[in-house]
Amino acid sequence: MKIIMRRLFPLLFLLAFTQVFAAASDDAVSPAAIVRELNLARQNPARYAAFAEAMRSEYNGRYLVLPGGTRLFTKEGSRSIDEAIRFLRAAAPMQPLAYSPGMSHGAADHCADQAAGGFSHTGRDGSNPAARMNRYGTWGLGWGENVSYGKTSARDIVLALIIDDGLRARKHRKNIFNPKFNFVGAAFGPHARFGSVCTMDFAGAYIERDDRSRVARF
Repeated sequence: MKIIMRRLFPLLFLLAFTQVFAAASDDAVSPAAIVRELNLARQNPARYAAFAEAMRSEYNGRYLVLPGGTRLFTKEGSRSIDEAIRFLRAAAPMQPLAYSPGMSHGAADHCADQAAGGFSHTGRDGSNPAARMNRYGTWGLGWGENVSYGKTSARDIVLALIIDDGLRARKHRKNIFNPKFNFVGAAFGPHARFGSVCTMDFAGAYIERDDRSRVARF
C-alpha cells in the first residue's frame, strides 16, 4: 500500500526494497516534503515515470544494484518497475492533495508506535488508521493508509510505493492516485528494525478538530 478504504477494511502495507534517487533537500523526510512528492506524482505522472526509468537500468534480474554494488532482492524484479512506468506514462494529471495537520498527527502517532520495531497498520492499542485520524478531527468519504519502511528521502518513499513490488493489486499506488482522496497527512520517524518508517493517511474529506469551518473539496 495505497479504491476507497472503508471503516475496518483490511489494509496491506509494503516493506519496499527499492532504493531510489533521493530528493535533494534539507527537509527530505519532513511531512511537507512527503506531501510535495505525492502531489508531484499526482500532478505530473510523466515526470515520475522519468524517475522510474532512470533507475530501471540498475536492475539485474530480481536484484536492484545500488551505487557501491549493494544488491537488494526484489520480489518481482524489473517486472514491477516496468509496469509502474507504463502506468505513469498513461496516467492523466490529477488534483493535488490538501495537507492536513490533524491527519499528520495521526500518522505521527503511528510512526511513534512503530518505532520499537512494529510492522502493521494496527496500533499497539488496537487502533486502525481511521481511529487515529479521528483523534484530531473527523474523516469522511473513505480513508486509506500507506506505510513504508527503510527509506531515507521523500522521493524514495513515494516511488517505492508507486512501484509496489510484491503487491500485485498495487494498493499503495491506488491510494496515491485515488481521485476520491482529497486530503493527506504524513509523518516520518526512526524504526528499530528498518531504520525508518513513514506513514501516509488519506481521506476523501476531513475536518480538523481545531477548525470546524474547514470543509472538503469536491
